[in-house]
Amino acid sequence: MIKKTSLLLLLAILLFNCSENKTLDELLITLETDKIAMGTVSVYKSGNEIYNKSFGLKNIETKEKANEKTRYWIGSITKTYTATVILQLVDEAKIRLNTTLDTYFPNIPNAKKITISHLLQHRSGLFNITNNPDFEVWIAEPRSRDQMLARIKQYDPQFQPGEKASYSNTNFIILSYIAEDIEGVTFKQILNNRIFKPLQLKRTSFADTLNLANNEAMDYFPENGEWSPIVYQTNLTGTMGAGGIISTAKEVNIFYQSLFSGELISEASLKAMTTEKDELGLGIGISKYKGFRTYGHDGSIDGFRSIVVYNPEEKLSIALTFNCSKVAMTSNLKRVFDAYNVTFND
Repeated sequence: MIKKTSLLLLLAILLFNCSENKTLDELLITLETDKIAMGTVSVYKSGNEIYNKSFGLKNIETKEKANEKTRYWIGSITKTYTATVILQLVDEAKIRLNTTLDTYFPNIPNAKKITISHLLQHRSGLFNITNNPDFEVWIAEPRSRDQMLARIKQYDPQFQPGEKASYSNTNFIILSYIAEDIEGVTFKQILNNRIFKPLQLKRTSFADTLNLANNEAMDYFPENGEWSPIVYQTNLTGTMGAGGIISTAKEVNIFYQSLFSGELISEASLKAMTTEKDELGLGIGISKYKGFRTYGHDGSIDGFRSIVVYNPEEKLSIALTFNCSKVAMTSNLKRVFDAYNVTFND
């Protein structure tokens, strides 16, 4: 299940007015001790990691502690990777941003009006299939392309393409299928070939089911003051480019640093990705604070919570990958940024 905890709340992350005066180490001890969250925090600046620390347990039952190599489902942060793939295809003249959806899926509602750009910027009007009440149980089983598309086609458009922005996981599921049709290989292979291998992201993969081997975290939700395991675990075969990646905080930062340094897409495509409309870019959220801009995305899938942001002026990126959290990741990020300033800038 991909539960969106409000990408638009990401746009408030730079209102850093927290009165806490804690270092990063002190803050993470507080988050663990007060049972607010567990996971890993990584900070990169100018291409170098300057901080990485894990806190809490990756598995409560076995009492195994998390470490910097612990892998977490990153949920909707996957969308930035998917957008990067699509923009690479644009750079290679294999598709255009104004290509209409009927080129690939003519039977989807409004396919002749919906463009690739509409899908990337959540302006398609397609119903967000994860909002269906039974989706959490349904997606716990493996779901094929045909099953996912059949479910997408069940729903009427919510509005006309381009009319407004409304977050929908449906857009990025479809985009990953389009990439498969263009490349003639699975989306997993596409990500491996275009992003994971070139950046040497050895602990990042396109997953299917929860696998506690290879230093992968178990996820939890808060219940009666304790952490309880998730009952229905999402099978990621259905989430595709909307939320199927598993990674570490460090490697999420490597991806974002590489993206904004121009290693993955052209300058023109990066400009398109970061051009704001309704506070959204292409597969990315955009925030403003005192004249500075921050780009990023959050993720929420089952009990996993994650968020990453990049500030171009400072060449600073912060990634949080958690296997549980009682509060919104924007709140966690605000406290981490405040503690970062205490740790490195005071």
